[in-house]
Amino acid sequence: MMEPASTPHDCFFRENFGRLVIARDFLSCQLPAALLAEIDLTTLTIAKDTYVSPDLRQVYSDLVYTVGYQGALLRIYLLFEHKSRPEHWVLLQLLRYIVAEGEEYRKQHPKARHLPPVYPLVLYHGRKKWQAPANFHDLIEPLPKALEPYVPQFRYALHDISPRSSTEIKGEVLTRLVQLALRYIYSDQPQDRLRELLKLIGQVADQPTALEILESLLRYYVQGTRQLNEQDVRMLLQETYSGEPIMQTFIDKYIQQGERVGEQRGEQRGEQRGEQRGKAKMLLRLIQAKFGPPGPEVEARIERAEWEQLDNWSVRVLTAQNPDELFG
Repeated sequence: MMEPASTPHDCFFRENFGRLVIARDFLSCQLPAALLAEIDLTTLTIAKDTYVSPDLRQVYSDLVYTVGYQGALLRIYLLFEHKSRPEHWVLLQLLRYIVAEGEEYRKQHPKARHLPPVYPLVLYHGRKKWQAPANFHDLIEPLPKALEPYVPQFRYALHDISPRSSTEIKGEVLTRLVQLALRYIYSDQPQDRLRELLKLIGQVADQPTALEILESLLRYYVQGTRQLNEQDVRMLLQETYSGEPIMQTFIDKYIQQGERVGEQRGEQRGEQRGEQRGKAKMLLRLIQAKFGPPGPEVEARIERAEWEQLDNWSVRVLTAQNPDELFG
């Protein structure tokens, strides 16, 4: 069974929050001060594992960070919810991670008698206000007082950067940039928002990194907004970075890539149309051989048909007793 394809939100999140420079800066702004005083963010590493099951990847993405803490490791589980409205069951996904991580730790440390601490952090950027339960006990109903000690209880830290929230976007330029990109992605004025983000990229001192982020951002806004096309993006690039040699080189490369993609898409569409016409002609020949010359209405119907429908009729013509049964 094929796994669900990654969403544009998933790709942008992983590409950018998977960068150590952004991850360190982001966590330095989001973790509690008391915890920051006890950890060493220079030891931060990023795990490649994902704990989101295939059926939930249209809802969540995740990253696991580990950092030195009191001679051991603290695991920071960053769960990114990329639905446009809050997922009620986010606590269950967090519980899945805590259990899965605990089992994996036991396998790797069979003599251990304790589990490492986990800090669950949820990142949300959807259209709707966040209203999902914050405590696991809130999911259980009824919950008699006598049962409370027997039901798991934990909560998560929420970083809500949705347009409806008043959360301040903190951090260095790169960190603020990727968060603002997520906040703006559902805007009804994507061109204006992208223009703001492009100007912010101009403040990034490290040019290679700036170009990598720029490419990721442009791909995200074309695919994620579904309101911008590559022509819109090229216009904004020219408008924002005209006269800057390094950026002009990128713009030229981007335009060339767009032209190549356009040519490839045109060739693919041409090939598909040619194959579809050939399939339609073959079906008409089969109909003529079995039922006699098809009338104008039959010819028009076949010419308008999609590929899948032509496939179905091409199989059905072998057993149909008359044209009505073929198209019925």
